Amino acid sequence: MKIIITKENLIKSLQKVIGVVEKRQTMPILSHVLFRKNNDTYEVVASDLEVQLSCSVTLEAGSDFTSDVTIPGRKLFDIGKGLPDESILEINLEDENKIQIKSKKSKFILSALDARTFPIMDTTDENSIPFSFKSQNLKDIIGKTSFAMAQQDVRYYLNGLYLNISQEEIFGVATDGHRLAKAGAATKTGISLPSANAIVPRKGIIEIDKQLVEEEEIKAILSKNHLQVKNNHSQAISKLIDGKFPDYTRVIPSDTDKTVTVDCKSFKEALIRVSILSNDRFRGVRLNFLENEIGVSANNPEKEEASDDIKATYNGEPLEVGFNVNYLIDVLNVIKTKNVQISLKDANSSALLMPENDNSSSYVVMPLRL
Repeated sequence: MKIIITKENLIKSLQKVIGVVEKRQTMPILSHVLFRKNNDTYEVVASDLEVQLSCSVTLEAGSDFTSDVTIPGRKLFDIGKGLPDESILEINLEDENKIQIKSKKSKFILSALDARTFPIMDTTDENSIPFSFKSQNLKDIIGKTSFAMAQQDVRYYLNGLYLNISQEEIFGVATDGHRLAKAGAATKTGISLPSANAIVPRKGIIEIDKQLVEEEEIKAILSKNHLQVKNNHSQAISKLIDGKFPDYTRVIPSDTDKTVTVDCKSFKEALIRVSILSNDRFRGVRLNFLENEIGVSANNPEKEEASDDIKATYNGEPLEVGFNVNYLIDVLNVIKTKNVQISLKDANSSALLMPENDNSSSYVVMPLRL
């Protein structure tokens, strides 16, 4: 067996899949990538048993691909990156356990494992639901919501992104119990059901997002246990979280009676300045809503204080509310409009933040007792 490939084509393909390859795995085969023939094309596959990634590979003339082969993924990636530009690699299977890689005067011998032991995900499901969407739609949804996903929470169903697909819209919701982010996109999905939903784990969302780099039509299949996302050159398959996502509609405030409009950039800069003297543990800041002004203040156990006042549009009763400053900054980082609209009820109720004149996304941040 002989694989002849340029450095550029090798790196381009490996970059798509290397995210799930770790050098140290409980199963040695998971530190390898699988090169295989798939119909009339060649592809490289990587897996960590939760997410499986594959990408097409362009081989050079003279390649003699007779059987599947596994190669240590990170080592192959590092070898490729270390070679001069425009290098051509020749990869040979010496015997069942050894791979030889040559490029001009460089030579490497790597271990190989039985390709038949590589764990390919079985996604066959007679009740699978196919649908499609523009890659930018899902990329925008992930970009606007993924920061609110929980990390290693015992409530395992929070450690991912809730996706809902209907015939005219896709939207995502993420929450860690302290804040919530929801964003959607109007798009015809071609789904046969009125709607379908799934919780995609954090790792799956991160790796799917990496595949969405071009403005193109994405084909997807949702089954009982997997979400499969495919474009012209690569594919990501993620296991799903088996659980019931909280009723997010009950979290989004509907009884707010106070509305504040403020410039995103000015607000974020004031929060960053004042947070320097906030408590390192709680990261709390006080927002004092006054007539056409927001007072931002913070203090810490060393009795140090910081305050800043910024202009805003507000005509309601004076109101003081505490928040985790990191949660507010995370929201402002993903809002692209000039102004952000903040809706509140009282000091003990959650705040609803939305881009001004844009209903496609909304954010809820719980108050903090200071």
